[in-house]
Amino acid sequence: MAISMLPALLGLALAPVDSVTLCVEDALTRAPMVGAQVAVLAERGGIGPWRILAASCARVPIGALQIRRVGYRARTMDLAATTAHGESPTGSTVDARETVAVVALWPISQRQPAASGPDSAAQLLPTQRVQATADAQRASRVAVSMDVAAARAQGIGTTSGLLAALPFASLRSARGETGVSVRGARREQVAITLDGMPLNDPATGLADVSDLPLSSLGSANIVLGADPLGAGPGASGGVVALNSAPQRSASARVGAFGEELVEGAWHTVGAGALWHASASHRRAENDFTFDNDASASGAPLRERRVNNDEQRSTVALGSTGAQVQLSAFASTGERGMVGPANVRAYDADRSRSTRVLVRGQFTRDGVQAVSGVRIFSLHYRDPSRPSLDATARAIAGDTDVRGRWHDVGLRAGVGADGVRASGGIAQSRGRAFAVTNYERRSSRGSLDVGGRVDAIGTFGALPSFSLALERVVLAHEAREASLTVGARIAQAVRVPTLYDLYFSSPQRLFVRMLRPERVLLDAELQTRVESATSLGRVSLQGSVVARQTRDAIVWFPGNFGWSPANVGMERLSGAEARVRLQPRWGEVSSWFTVYDAMLTSGALRIPTPYVSRVAGGGQLQARLRGVNVSTLLRVMGPRPYTAGPRNPAFELPTVTLCDVALSHRVTLSATEMLVSLSLENATDARWQSVRGFPSPGRGWAISTTLRHLP
Repeated sequence: MAISMLPALLGLALAPVDSVTLCVEDALTRAPMVGAQVAVLAERGGIGPWRILAASCARVPIGALQIRRVGYRARTMDLAATTAHGESPTGSTVDARETVAVVALWPISQRQPAASGPDSAAQLLPTQRVQATADAQRASRVAVSMDVAAARAQGIGTTSGLLAALPFASLRSARGETGVSVRGARREQVAITLDGMPLNDPATGLADVSDLPLSSLGSANIVLGADPLGAGPGASGGVVALNSAPQRSASARVGAFGEELVEGAWHTVGAGALWHASASHRRAENDFTFDNDASASGAPLRERRVNNDEQRSTVALGSTGAQVQLSAFASTGERGMVGPANVRAYDADRSRSTRVLVRGQFTRDGVQAVSGVRIFSLHYRDPSRPSLDATARAIAGDTDVRGRWHDVGLRAGVGADGVRASGGIAQSRGRAFAVTNYERRSSRGSLDVGGRVDAIGTFGALPSFSLALERVVLAHEAREASLTVGARIAQAVRVPTLYDLYFSSPQRLFVRMLRPERVLLDAELQTRVESATSLGRVSLQGSVVARQTRDAIVWFPGNFGWSPANVGMERLSGAEARVRLQPRWGEVSSWFTVYDAMLTSGALRIPTPYVSRVAGGGQLQARLRGVNVSTLLRVMGPRPYTAGPRNPAFELPTVTLCDVALSHRVTLSATEMLVSLSLENATDARWQSVRGFPSPGRGWAISTTLRHLP
């Protein structure tokens, strides 16, 4: 009987396959995209019903397809010639059962390279090569990225932890706010976006990333350097772009210092759109012992941080249709606002913050309109001195329209923001901008040049420009190897926010007028090498950078006023490098930066506070018998912390932080369960991200995540 069935089994094995896995991604960042719609094109020119993809990858029928998404240019691909054993557009033999069609969609505001064939919109790849190829083709401006699924496998359970694990990024935390610093820039000089929506508060200039639920995110990208054309004012150091990803999941986490976290996400398809929601609640005591090296007695004392607790609740909602996309985010949090280690007068203070963000976009006939509003409120309470209680409220709204005609892109917008704070402080300003750029792209390189003019309040017209060139100088398709070089120069501006106008203590608000800071020159030369080897895929990227900022707004900690001030000129020069190996069993990577950042004001020349001359790190991920083992190492060299000459007495010492984690993934029917155990700061380093604000020592966490498989 077995012999008689053999021909039938062989016939089944060789039967044509009528579907293939389709993955949709952003052509610029290579970030996976959800909410795309797919339709089958009929032979007579008709089009079938549209199917909404609730995940970035899904099985679709082989044939002529059209793929579209709001905010992106529609693309057409033809897989009709691809059968169970057909040929890819490059001529290589593929098996549709083990093949993924990767389709990159271009934003409306970007030029789409000319098609070179009927299947040029898609690239057929063996499944195991999809991720490696996406990384190899990543846009050069995206220095590094990480998806949330990989982060959870490393024991990361919060958005702050996700960004802390990214190369070239460092977190700075003081008085309960967690900000991100890249390329030696201060927290206010880094723009943080969620699906393109700014998260930086109009009152403080900061974006507290600890508010965001990790369950609502799919990936995070870091773009180093000024971005006047895309992000505009406030992005003189770089951009951290967070991307949402609708999913059905639930997660619970407990850890050291009283940490408890629960979060979940849900999505469904209906009424011609993809609907999704996520929510989280987190609390932690955060009381820990530390060495107070600035005690009144002069000798280091072992003390305990008190009133350092926090609790945060967040909810995110969204809808993605064919022409309209809506996103809403709200959070509320309260925590103790303990002061520096040697100032215990504020140890009983409390802070409560609320954020509401709403964004919508509409696309039609190649034109995209985007509108958003941000509302922020902050309330400080001093139980021992109620007269020092303070409140600040801010609101910001903006609208812009963008489109592209041939090689020229145009964009214009208007907005306004206002702040009301205790003590009779009231500020408001309007703003408008216009952007134009010329862009040419091909398989061998790209040219992007453009200018921007911002008109903000009483500051007048603030022009800036950007010029970027990239060229593939060497490509070997058989070895999957390439050598790419690029150069970029740009300018940027940053307008002071209320945070820049006052800061003595959270309870005392003083107006101090400052001038906008202007990045006169942000220059970069870079190279990127990609190659497939017997050990796995290897990538190497390196850059030399220089930045000159006039009237830089700098906070000088240690001064009595603790106030930001304009300095004459800030100059930064340095180099960045990263190497990455992706063998079949995991990943190994290492990165480092060398920066020389100096401030010049008249005859005074001092190092920029908190910019490490040397920093680096490494990451190891290995899959061993179903268990994922990961190690994250971060090293920060000495960091100056006051307005004085370079001197070891005025520097925070070198610190090395090491995190290790074990995780195991189990698939139960249509549900995937991930259990992880992590040890944070395993060496128990007692360090300070900001002078006087100690960080906890060794910690641990156990988390479980359930995810519905599409």
